[in-house]
Amino acid sequence: MAWRFKASKYKNATPIVPKPEACIRDICVGSYQTYGNNVAASAAFIAFNWEHVGSSLAVLPIDDCGRKGKAMPLLHAHSDTVTYLDFSPFHDGLLATGSQDCLVKVWHVPEKGLEQSISNPECSFSTKQRRVETVGFHPTADCLLFATAIGCVSLWDLTCQKEAFTNNDHPDVIQSLSWKLDGKTCATSCKDKMVRVLDPRAPSPIVMATESHQSIKDSRIVWLGDQDRILTTGFDASRVRQVFIRDLRNFSTPEKLLELDCSTGVLMPLFDPDTNMLFLAGKGDTTINYLEIIDKDPFLIEGIRHSGEQTKGACLVPKRALKVMEGEVNRIIQLTSNSVIPIMYQVPRKSYRDFHNDLYPDTNGFKSELTATQWLIGLDASVPKISLDPAMRELGEAPVVIIWCWIQCY
Repeated sequence: MAWRFKASKYKNATPIVPKPEACIRDICVGSYQTYGNNVAASAAFIAFNWEHVGSSLAVLPIDDCGRKGKAMPLLHAHSDTVTYLDFSPFHDGLLATGSQDCLVKVWHVPEKGLEQSISNPECSFSTKQRRVETVGFHPTADCLLFATAIGCVSLWDLTCQKEAFTNNDHPDVIQSLSWKLDGKTCATSCKDKMVRVLDPRAPSPIVMATESHQSIKDSRIVWLGDQDRILTTGFDASRVRQVFIRDLRNFSTPEKLLELDCSTGVLMPLFDPDTNMLFLAGKGDTTINYLEIIDKDPFLIEGIRHSGEQTKGACLVPKRALKVMEGEVNRIIQLTSNSVIPIMYQVPRKSYRDFHNDLYPDTNGFKSELTATQWLIGLDASVPKISLDPAMRELGEAPVVIIWCWIQCY
């Protein structure tokens, strides 16, 4: 059992919170309730819900800080609360939003950010009088958008602005959706207490399903990278917060069940497939748990816990935006009631003068070799990897870069 005691290079990753002047302060977040994470980040921008109803968004540069006034430019996104938002992995200025107004919209954030308020999206889709629960981009196919609304999963091809796939086999609200890193299948958690694996290109899209957490309270799901394993967070019948890890080869029985505490805060799982670092941020919690995922018992190894302000939303920053010359291996953007706090997770080293190659495996880049149309007809292609070593980056592979190509309708 010697493997149990093998030291992980990320075991002692330490959360570092900047001074208040290095955070975004005095913002107006509001008290609305949504299933979403309420904040999203690309390698260039941060976007988060604004005002008491959350129908507008603030969009700021990723490294912005300081006090913000009510007069700053906003993205007036919807006529009702924005329930979910997500940036494209291939275009740092391409933002998708979903709302209680039953619309999904796609926005182009200018390279210099919002210099004035905008309210006209690049394109808009209707979910047919159904409140949008989640929205996001496909991990390998460029300009392929997904959304869930009540019991429906939809895919849209942005290049022609048409719905390319729809499935209505979920009998209740879809609470969460996550894609496998290779982009072939996705998994959902549903209010009917079931988890499902879908292949949208198969004749029968739902390929497997099983019972999960036994409370109808919000459950979240995340696919563990390219592994045949998924992780869910939820509640048991007594409202004890739980984490399940399931292997698709024995889908009906979790290979790991972790019970945490009795709390009402929904656990938002943030997973980095490059390092297998998992962060659990509970809505309303003042702590963020850090765990490492391994493929043998005990499966979850606890790291250093962060304690601070109360969380309203959280997301991970893309790897291209990390301060690799400071040993930063991950960064959580924490949204509180009046601030945005970037929490750096740093691996302690004696010196940070050199690039520590062992901490940074090659990661998915920002150039897709697959269009939405190609994926829909059955083609697959992985996203080319890039090095995070500043000395090895090609032109355009800087940590913060805007890559944008206009969506052409045909």
